[in-house]
Amino acid sequence: MSFYNRLRFPLLLAVILLALSCRNPFHPPLQEPVDTDPEEVLCRNPRELLENLQLAYSERNINIYKALLSEDFRFELISSEVDQIGTDMTGDGIPDSWWGYDQEVQYTQNLFKEGSSDSVHQPPDELDLRLTIPPETNWESDPELGHEDWWIIPCGFLLRLTFYENNSVLSASGVARFSVKPEGDRWYIAVWRDESNL
Repeated sequence: MSFYNRLRFPLLLAVILLALSCRNPFHPPLQEPVDTDPEEVLCRNPRELLENLQLAYSERNINIYKALLSEDFRFELISSEVDQIGTDMTGDGIPDSWWGYDQEVQYTQNLFKEGSSDSVHQPPDELDLRLTIPPETNWESDPELGHEDWWIIPCGFLLRLTFYENNSVLSASGVARFSVKPEGDRWYIAVWRDESNL
């Protein structure tokens, strides 16, 4: 056996061991979330719409999120939360129990990418929204005039924000009541009424 052939095997073994030492098979690298194109997200029915809401949160994709909301979207708070997180939407200096599309998009963009507006919290390292979408038999028809084709869907939810730096988790749970409406061949969230337990 030539000197070259005798050296080849140990050299190959050393290269393989060096390559393996740089990789920990028990701690694979974190993967970046796939950035789904909002045009590819189908909302052909209310269930698909709410499933895409979870997708928008898991991917932190503000464009998908915006595509799920109707132009006249409203986020509504229960009365006990108004003083705590209400926003003055009418300009009278008093917190209101709702906010509209633009404010919702800004708040959600902050949650996804920027952190809290008061700079107390950075964006979470993990963001998870889980909805318990009930069967259609539990959906309610919207009694308001002009909303004959709308549905009100009460969903149990759990929202968890995990922060690695200080090893903390913020969570909210409760019921979210979604008023959803069809426009053309798509469904949109018209009202998100929060009934959470902070």
